[in-house]
Amino acid sequence: MRVILLQDIKNLGKKNTIVEVKDGYGINYLIKNKLAVQATDNSMLKLDETLKELNEIDQQKRSEATKLKEQIEKINLSFSLKTNRGNVFGSISTKEIIETLKQKHNIVIDKYMIQHDEKKLLLGVHFLQLHLYKDVIAKLKININEEK
Repeated sequence: MRVILLQDIKNLGKKNTIVEVKDGYGINYLIKNKLAVQATDNSMLKLDETLKELNEIDQQKRSEATKLKEQIEKINLSFSLKTNRGNVFGSISTKEIIETLKQKHNIVIDKYMIQHDEKKLLLGVHFLQLHLYKDVIAKLKININEEK
């Protein structure tokens, strides 16, 4: 029996995919619990429409993320930290970076988008990776100087 999955099901398939299952499993479990529908001509047409809509939404989000990436990669954020005889007091947090982007550049990002290996951002030039959408990754340049 061929069914169209309405949800992701472990070891079977992802949502909106067509899978082949045994009749009893399909009727008594998947269809009964509204996890799938039988793959008829009508349901296949609905699936095609749904996949087209999802593809359009995906393309729109990808283009928005690409535009945002171009904006972000033009930005060079500068911060300053207090130092005394070579010792640095404090560091720059992701919260400060997010607030600066929001206030100075009107760019709103989520803290989960920021990826960096260093635990603390100290003096020097740093590049942070921002995961904007699936495979769209922007590099944000941050320059941290001594406060004078």
